[in-house]
Amino acid sequence: MKVLICASEGAPFAKTGGLADVIGALPKALKANGCDVRVIMPFYKRIKDMNVAYYQGYAYVRIGNSMQYLGVFHSIYEGIDFYFIDSDMYFNRDQFYGYGDDGERFAFFDFAVLEAIKVVNFMPDLIHCNDWQTGLIPYVLKTNYHQYPEFNRIKTVFSIHNIQYQGIFPMDMMSILYMPYSSSLEFGGCINFMKTAIMEADSITTVSPTYRNEVLTDYYGYKLNNILGLRYFNFMGIINGIDVDKYNPETDKHIFKNYSLKNYVEGKKANKKALLEEFGLDPNEDVPLFGLVSRLVVQKGIELLMPVIDDVIINSNAKFILMGSGDKIYEDFFRQLEARYPNRFKCYIGYSDPVAQKIYAGCDIFLMPSKFEPCGLGQMIAMRYGSLPLVRETGGLKDTVIPYNQFTGEGTGFSFTNFNAYDFKEVMYLAIYLYNNDKEAWNKLVKQAMEKDYSWNNSALTYLELYNNLVR
Repeated sequence: MKVLICASEGAPFAKTGGLADVIGALPKALKANGCDVRVIMPFYKRIKDMNVAYYQGYAYVRIGNSMQYLGVFHSIYEGIDFYFIDSDMYFNRDQFYGYGDDGERFAFFDFAVLEAIKVVNFMPDLIHCNDWQTGLIPYVLKTNYHQYPEFNRIKTVFSIHNIQYQGIFPMDMMSILYMPYSSSLEFGGCINFMKTAIMEADSITTVSPTYRNEVLTDYYGYKLNNILGLRYFNFMGIINGIDVDKYNPETDKHIFKNYSLKNYVEGKKANKKALLEEFGLDPNEDVPLFGLVSRLVVQKGIELLMPVIDDVIINSNAKFILMGSGDKIYEDFFRQLEARYPNRFKCYIGYSDPVAQKIYAGCDIFLMPSKFEPCGLGQMIAMRYGSLPLVRETGGLKDTVIPYNQFTGEGTGFSFTNFNAYDFKEVMYLAIYLYNNDKEAWNKLVKQAMEKDYSWNNSALTYLELYNNLVR
């Protein structure tokens, strides 16, 4: 089975969110299960500056009235072949996204992927596209390459990582795209890359079973729920995994002290003490420590934390360490909170992998009160490090976190159902109470969380089964 995975970003080369982590980890799991898998993505300026890829060839694609050059560069990372589409016009920029011509840029990329297949001499059985930036590939493959037998047999899978971002652009962009018009392309009077892929791919997936069901509803579907309904029987949810080599408390070089299931109580205690010291909080008090590593945006449910955190700080012994960046209103709020409670609350505005992993290893309770969460990786990483996630029951959070049952002792974390600050606060108090009053039950939950297997292997086997069914 030969598979080409297409995406706009992939770790460690280019990352803005969870998509990059998927592209960095899934291919390794597929390869471990016998798949010949390669990855193709844009050759951004930041990747060029790494000097990790070498030139392999070139081709041209038609955009508007001109033929645009594309270079193909190649690199091997952890045994996986990565190909990069080079274009000074479209990708030699400081940022990955956020430009006025993003529609044209990624349309070029989609056309270029299919031409690059000829350059690298890798004819896949299946192309796996990810998010709107690759949404035109299934359509262009069918319309522009149907006369070539070797291309005509290629199957396509399209994965939705976040349906909120669909790639919507003015319809007059059709004038520069060398492909025929179809109603598959148009939605609401605009070109919609994601809608195109949903209509034209052989199969559609998303990143958790619960999110799959959610996006079929008006509330979560961002107007594409009815379109997805048309593909109901070709649409499945496959939970993401995490990179268990990177996120491994036994070998992680970033945390203060390595530990495993054999010594997790002592290991967690040592990391918590060192984390508190690093952030200037008293390390000698045995109190519950909440951690949060998140983009500070509406999706992540920060607005639920804002009205209740003063109450929790004032009326409990808990402490908080938060890391993230995003909307200014949230950043300013947390800076002000730190100024009010310098002995109880600390924030790190920005992002750092080493700091994030120290928080995963050092906190007791990991907060993810998301408004929606297609899959989420933070809760799985937290469990891997023995930090109990406190989540809202949505998307992948519901699929991966087993809520604490005080009668049976079962669970791997804590959860609440409604997007409601009061419910969130009550569950925070439940976690605080359990930590303060029943260490035996607490440590049992930590052990159960660490025992969960959220590696990519099971998900990779599900993808391979899907691939094989399509190709057969």
